[in-house]
Amino acid sequence: MNFRPAPFFILLSGILLFHPACSQNNDRSARLSGEIALGEGWRPTVYLVKPNFYKQLISSYEGTVVDSAAVAPDGSFVFKNLSWLREKALYVLFVQPANSRFYNEIATPPPAENYACLVLSPGAGIRLRANAWELTRSYQLLEADPESRQIARLRDFREPFYREFETLHPAADSVQEWNTHGSPAVQDSVYTALDAFLDTTHAVLPAFAALRLRAPDNEFRDRPELFLRVLERLQRLAPGNPWVAQLGVFMDRAKLPVLEGDKMPDFALPTPEGDTLRLDSVRGKLLLVDFWASWCAPCRAETRETIRPLYDQYHTRGFHVLAVSIDRSREAWTAAIRKDGAVWPNVSDLLGDASPVRQTLKFEYIPSNYLLDADGRLLARNLHKEELRIFVAKYFEQR
Repeated sequence: MNFRPAPFFILLSGILLFHPACSQNNDRSARLSGEIALGEGWRPTVYLVKPNFYKQLISSYEGTVVDSAAVAPDGSFVFKNLSWLREKALYVLFVQPANSRFYNEIATPPPAENYACLVLSPGAGIRLRANAWELTRSYQLLEADPESRQIARLRDFREPFYREFETLHPAADSVQEWNTHGSPAVQDSVYTALDAFLDTTHAVLPAFAALRLRAPDNEFRDRPELFLRVLERLQRLAPGNPWVAQLGVFMDRAKLPVLEGDKMPDFALPTPEGDTLRLDSVRGKLLLVDFWASWCAPCRAETRETIRPLYDQYHTRGFHVLAVSIDRSREAWTAAIRKDGAVWPNVSDLLGDASPVRQTLKFEYIPSNYLLDADGRLLARNLHKEELRIFVAKYFEQR
């Protein structure tokens, strides 16, 4: 027997029993079927969840379970009656371990994710094949509309993420652990692919799915220009869509860091010698404002391997650096400056994450950097390694 929450079922039952058009339009019913290899320890049921709000998409315990279907011993399943579906929308298909108390919990670590994000619409059919123990990673669309196939491509972008997670220490059972122990290059490759999709797609529903994968915590601070472009495109493509309005709240400009072309807000911080240095007093043809900390290994490596060579090569031509530490220990901060050869101006209020400067500029991670022109306007942010080298070289080639 298919599972449906009682209020939803009663409402639909009234429509199905008494609305004369329903019996005449069964050919317009969506079709959803497939095969899921369950293996031992899996509940022989698949659940269809409707996210009611943007933040409920691809999120544990969120949304409404609108239907379910039994999985036969051979793995086959069929949702027999989706005639209640009235418009195209995003849904999430779940399977659950037998001991789960929930219908819509996303399994961790990521290679074990147990959902498929699908676009369902009246009259359309979707047929898939998957393994329950890694449904997200394994599902193949045997029959589907183009938008569901685009969402499957987003899943494929994350394959380096899945492979990396499998190589980590067993304690790395969460995205937070992966962020700590995983390779930044792998994370960058996944985000670069998602960003490229977001910057070009005109498909509204896949764009929502891509945004949820790219910013699952609904923070859009690392690439605000990109995310604002996506929001503006969605506002044109889907005016009045409530999810677009919800995105507008998350992407309120007051919550975002300084945007390209805007003047960087001035700030004043102590130097190691105890003087006060203002951002506006540090000027050059090109200024790199670098946020780092002594305990941040990637920050330290970037100082030695990228920033110092660029400084040595271009300083006489107008390349300046201002390093802002979010350390708490003066000794660790000054020792790192000496050891890494950071000969440019250095400042810190030694308040760590609670630094008012960090709160004002609204950046999430370190290393984080900003490239400013001679007027203090933002040219680019968060360019690292080769990207930073190329940007600085091209900047001075053109001048």
